[in-house]
Amino acid sequence: MTVTGTAADDRPDTALESDAVESVAFLARSEHRLRVLALLNGGPRGRQELRDETDASRVTLSRILGDLEDRELIDHRPSTGAYALTGFGDLVYQDFSRLLGTVSVGQTYPDVVTRLPTEWFDFELRCLSESELVAEGSADPLAGARVVANAVQDATECRSLLGTFISLPMYSFEEALRAGDYPTGAVVFDSDVTETMVGDPDLRERWQSIEARLDATAYYSVDERVPCSIDLIDGETVFLTVDRADERGFDILRCTHPDVVAWAEKTVDAYRAKATPLADHVADHVDDYD
Repeated sequence: MTVTGTAADDRPDTALESDAVESVAFLARSEHRLRVLALLNGGPRGRQELRDETDASRVTLSRILGDLEDRELIDHRPSTGAYALTGFGDLVYQDFSRLLGTVSVGQTYPDVVTRLPTEWFDFELRCLSESELVAEGSADPLAGARVVANAVQDATECRSLLGTFISLPMYSFEEALRAGDYPTGAVVFDSDVTETMVGDPDLRERWQSIEARLDATAYYSVDERVPCSIDLIDGETVFLTVDRADERGFDILRCTHPDVVAWAEKTVDAYRAKATPLADHVADHVDDYD
């Protein structure tokens, strides 16, 4: 597989690209090939174990292993009889796995993916491949918000960074507070949602009443927009809310992938560190609204 000498250097880029495309197609054409690489990603395996795990016939498995060896993706260790990924094979498998995860997200949520602020994320999009589009297909436009609201009400801790105004979670928190069993945490509003929370007298009275009951600051503001809302529930579940492009409403993804959770925690905490209490915003601008 390794090419040396000047002949390879003289080959046009199109030829190199064609070889790469053919290699990708070689893997994509066989679910068994990918399954073998996935199994070996967990460590060396013997031939019988690979056969049991892939449910491939003896002849098919022998052909697969031979093809993968010829392409230097795996090697055979005669001393133990085991097969293992080569360094090159490991790189190829990791990249291919990422590609499959990204494609899976795009196929599952094609409309939502185009609106996700992927440049804002520091996790790979494939981490959302096992996420759930909350209340998908529901005729109730607030069904997704109710799911988030219920999660907030049942949580021990909730940290949020909101760029989309949804009132139901705040009402759920108010009910939990009234019952004496409410989550700890804080909510940071971006500049647009801050305008709503301060400019609407009923909402302003509601969150001020909540803070009075808590005798502490619960709501904060940052003087900038955020591209989507983040609700981090008990440090293990993330809700990502994005506005719909050409209609009113929003879509919510629920995800528990560790990379997404870690990103959400870091992002919410970073905005909280530079936020100011929402009450200070009212004090500075109350004349603009009343």
